[in-house]
Amino acid sequence: MTEFSLLVTAGPLGPGALTALRTARAIQASSHSLYRLFFYGDGVLLANRFLHDAGSAGEAARAWQDWVAAERPPATVCVGAAQKRGLISDNLADGFTLAGLGDWVDALGEGERVVHFG
Repeated sequence: MTEFSLLVTAGPLGPGALTALRTARAIQASSHSLYRLFFYGDGVLLANRFLHDAGSAGEAARAWQDWVAAERPPATVCVGAAQKRGLISDNLADGFTLAGLGDWVDALGEGERVVHFG
């Protein structure tokens, strides 16, 4: 069994956002595991619960938010990147947590495979 850490920097309109979600789902459905999902840069917007219904930008956000709420993977949002984009704990979607870059450093050390979606 391999543990994966995924870095998602693709914003809601980027194709990498949905590719990352499909990959995370596939990992979780396999014999492998997700050590951590880390959202950074524009990827933090996927965790904004107010973006859920924002037209095409909301499609990727809605898909991520529905999956995270249902499956409860370790979904961490960089607090610094989130604050720069107006995302605070009040508008953070269910299942996501705010944390610093130290959590990503931990994921780099603990995950056996690291994949970046930008």
